[in-house]
Amino acid sequence: MNFDEIKKSWDNQSVQSPNITEETLSASISRLPLDRIRKNALTDIILQTVAVIGIAFFPQLYTMPEENWFFFYGVYVLFAVVSFYYIIKMTLFYRLSNTLEMNSRDSLYEVYFHTRMYVQLYENFCFSIAPFVVFFIPFFVGFPLDKISVLFTQWIFVLYLIVLCAVVFFTCKYWIKRLYGRYLKQMKQNLDQFKSLE
Repeated sequence: MNFDEIKKSWDNQSVQSPNITEETLSASISRLPLDRIRKNALTDIILQTVAVIGIAFFPQLYTMPEENWFFFYGVYVLFAVVSFYYIIKMTLFYRLSNTLEMNSRDSLYEVYFHTRMYVQLYENFCFSIAPFVVFFIPFFVGFPLDKISVLFTQWIFVLYLIVLCAVVFFTCKYWIKRLYGRYLKQMKQNLDQFKSLE
């Protein structure tokens, strides 16, 4: 076979390439942030559920005086009710986000709105469980119930709690920004691109 026959054979071959339109490309690119958010949301739901259930076993794992168990479980029940309320809301978002389409400006706006609401809900969840940290710390330290009130009158402990609350606040802000902020920003950029086309 000479060079001309090889060239002719090469020219006769048809290469099948997938037909990619601008709409399918835009939809697949726009879906990526939502998929990342869904993955992070599922991880959060699982971890939060395991953490809430795991905290119930702390009195058995730590040296907590048995007289504190009743008060601990009283605070724990409130903590679990608040936590599971938010976890159920997070699960509802996770299920809803699977049905959302991102093939037009209106649907992308709807997804952006639901995702922003979810991030706000997650932020509220983080801040609503922060006060429970203040209640749980004396139990983990192992203070008897009658000495816990004395503990809150010591300025070093109060200062420690204030610093702890500030750390929890900034950690929550950082965590939310890291897990969800950049993907929300990508969705916002996509929305801005749609607006610029009008």
